[in-house]
Amino acid sequence: MRFFTNLNLTSKIVMLVALLGALSVSITLYSMHHLYSVDRDYRALLDRDAQASMLVGSALLDLSDASRLVFSVLTEQEEAKMRASQLVLDKRQEQFRSKIAAIAPLLDDAGPRLEIIAQQERRVFELAGQIIDSAARWRGDRALDIIHSQFDPALHELRGNMDTLRDDIIDHFQASSVELNATTRSTLLNTAISFGLALTAIIGMSAYLSLTQISRPIKQLTRAMGELSNRHYDGRIEHTERRDEVGSMAQALQVFRDGMQRADRLELEARASAEARRVSQQLIDLTDAMPGAVFQLTVDADGTQRFTFLSGKAQGFIGREALMPDGTGLRLDGIRVERNADVDRQIELAIEHSLETLQPLDVDMQVELDNRRFWLKTLASARRAENGSTLFNGIWLDISDIKAQARALEDAKELAEQAAKAKATFLATMSHEIRTPMNAILGLTQLTLRHPLEPSQQDRLEKILRAGQHLLGMLNDILDYSKIDADRLLVEAIPFSPQQLLDEVAQMLEERAASKGLELRTEVAGDPPLLLGDPLRISQILLNFASNALKFSERGRVSLRLALERDAGGSLVLCGEVEDQGIGISKEEMGSLFLPFQQADASITRRFGGTGLGLAISRSLAELMGGEVGARSQPGAGSTFWFRVRVAEAQSAQVPQSLHASGGAIKALDGLRVLLVDDNELNRLVAGELLVGAGMRVDQAVDGRHAITLLEQAQDDTYDAVLMDLMMPEMDGLSATRLLREQPRFGSLPIIAMTANASPQDVQQCLAAGMNAHIAKPIDEQRLWKTLLQCCVPGEPSPTTLPTDSSTEPPGQAVVLDPQPLEHLRRVVTPERFHGMLEMLITDCRRRGESFRGLYERPDIPVLRQHVHDLIGTAGHAGFRQVVELGAAMRVALDAADETAIRGLIGELDLAIQQAERVLKQHFDVAEPIS
Repeated sequence: MRFFTNLNLTSKIVMLVALLGALSVSITLYSMHHLYSVDRDYRALLDRDAQASMLVGSALLDLSDASRLVFSVLTEQEEAKMRASQLVLDKRQEQFRSKIAAIAPLLDDAGPRLEIIAQQERRVFELAGQIIDSAARWRGDRALDIIHSQFDPALHELRGNMDTLRDDIIDHFQASSVELNATTRSTLLNTAISFGLALTAIIGMSAYLSLTQISRPIKQLTRAMGELSNRHYDGRIEHTERRDEVGSMAQALQVFRDGMQRADRLELEARASAEARRVSQQLIDLTDAMPGAVFQLTVDADGTQRFTFLSGKAQGFIGREALMPDGTGLRLDGIRVERNADVDRQIELAIEHSLETLQPLDVDMQVELDNRRFWLKTLASARRAENGSTLFNGIWLDISDIKAQARALEDAKELAEQAAKAKATFLATMSHEIRTPMNAILGLTQLTLRHPLEPSQQDRLEKILRAGQHLLGMLNDILDYSKIDADRLLVEAIPFSPQQLLDEVAQMLEERAASKGLELRTEVAGDPPLLLGDPLRISQILLNFASNALKFSERGRVSLRLALERDAGGSLVLCGEVEDQGIGISKEEMGSLFLPFQQADASITRRFGGTGLGLAISRSLAELMGGEVGARSQPGAGSTFWFRVRVAEAQSAQVPQSLHASGGAIKALDGLRVLLVDDNELNRLVAGELLVGAGMRVDQAVDGRHAITLLEQAQDDTYDAVLMDLMMPEMDGLSATRLLREQPRFGSLPIIAMTANASPQDVQQCLAAGMNAHIAKPIDEQRLWKTLLQCCVPGEPSPTTLPTDSSTEPPGQAVVLDPQPLEHLRRVVTPERFHGMLEMLITDCRRRGESFRGLYERPDIPVLRQHVHDLIGTAGHAGFRQVVELGAAMRVALDAADETAIRGLIGELDLAIQQAERVLKQHFDVAEPIS
């Protein structure tokens, strides 16, 4: 293309005409060649196919003559003439064969067909010879038989093949003629199309070359001339590299542009010099007006630093010494307050990072200059210069006020955190300090009410019990609200039955409703399926609403309703209502119903009591479950409180069962073999007695490693389940479970955690390690049976569907001693064995108390954590509720590393253990101290 571009216009036109002539000659030669080939093929077709057809016809005539000759022999009367006919027949055969042989070279792929015809010809003439021979022997009957049975069919088949061959030759001739005609037409059409395309291409190429080589370049040069006339020099002048007439015009235009540009540049330089002086002065004025000092520092490749620009305020920020050529640059060593290796290294690293990555520099340092101390911030951007040096363009700012504000904010934040911690500590302390005497009051009152009393005494004690329970309920409300306020309350998503939930709530309210003469109704709309949600929190909302309804109603009925709906987005919503016929609420009082520590009016608090937190807690719980609460009321006619919470439909169709295991279900555990793993001898003894009492066979291991050894030595399916403690020496329960799950033979072995670590995090750790379920110490016998049934007996639901108790608060009705666990053991073991168990129990608790006292001055948290873990398990088995409660509080204090609380709880645990021992002796009538 470059060669063509450099040609003059005359040469370009001559080349186009020559190209058109060459195309015409090429097309003509193509047409002549193809037409000659068609003529040659047509002549060859006539020569071959026509000659072959004539030979086939002549051969058929010879075959007909031979046939007539055979039939004429039968009429001859002389034997000599009959023998002479054989010679004529042989001559006809030779003629037939010579014609067939002449056909073979004229036809393509006719060899197999001609071979068949030759075979049939030999057969026909052989039969003809037999006919003549039979006739010459005067065996006319045999000759006729050969004619009819063999000669005629063979002759007919030969003629058919010959006719077919002739027809194929004719068909081939016709098809070849059609093909040659089509080729002739195609050649003529291609010739016409080629001439048309060549003419079109030449015309298009001429138009394209005229446009691109002549018209467009001239327009571009004309436009460039117009831009130069307007003093626009940035545009490029095209086609200067061409060597034709257009290139000459472009080169001349370029020379003209360069001349004009040089003249304008001289004029602009004169103007720019004056403007630069003005802008420079303006920038200096602006930098001097800024609150900080502006600088530019150059750092050479060898590390040499020098300030190439400093605003007028720089001396007031960094002093005169730092401005000298031998100054320390951005380190500001001469005026910095903090001068130590660590601070120096931090500043050097920040500067080196900016030098390497060209990231902005941001350094704060405290400096002292002219008897004043202030905080100086260095902000600078880094840029690489062409000579390899680095330019820092930045500013120095006095940020003393900002630092003071930040310090004040940090102090305020610390004070707020201390206040929040003090609030949490106060609530935990008050919970413990109030619950401990309250549990004693309620427990001793309940124990006293079990014995015969005078009516007046029983009445007073019942009032004490109701008042204590009321006070405990207020405390629980306050603690629940504190959890919600601190965002520590979580909701679960477990399967539950709405009908079962409503029935259980009604059972808890029946006695109270009956005592006031109120009718309690329940209603579940339709037949709702098994749902996923938090039944504990939904029950809590229903109980709060229903308790208020019973409290403020003196007559009529209280109705509890549940219904399942779908919202606009298609999600499932569980709707609940509690309707009463009580005192009602006015419109003015409705606005403060669900606010904390608020009741309709002050008289309600005086008349009915309460904290005013129940409805606020219900609202928070509903919001945690993605719902809302509300109320409708009419003074004197009653109220309706409602809630809506989001739920989902459970995949399993099995309704959750109660945790209480029936006697028939417990019998299903009879004969199971269980491995009990616990490092505490008393815990193994108590749990072992419970399991043996239910008819199970029990083996014991003292730690995780011992358990793995026993399981590996035993045959497959020896054990139906493993009850595994968590905190044990040598190897803990979680590690042992993980090692067991790595072995395929123990992949489906039920492993159940049985531990005093009962927080939600502990439960999740157990499940993550591969355990099937979790049972908290002190052991709930019914939960133990239920879990074993679910893990070991086919047909029971998975234990993961059981709700876990996520509360970290101790039981509200805790007393010094709950005798039920030990009473159960006394019924299932011999008196001597029971006395030995009591001795072990007291000895273990005393030893734990002594260990706690030994750690009073210098608490060792890991050691205390192990002692607390063992104590909770032991005390739980014995029913020492107060000791379990203090152990749980100790665990919280250990997690917080609060030594003050730890020391206080050590003393309380010592006293609680001594008190538990005294109550134990009194209850079981132990006269002498157990040692």
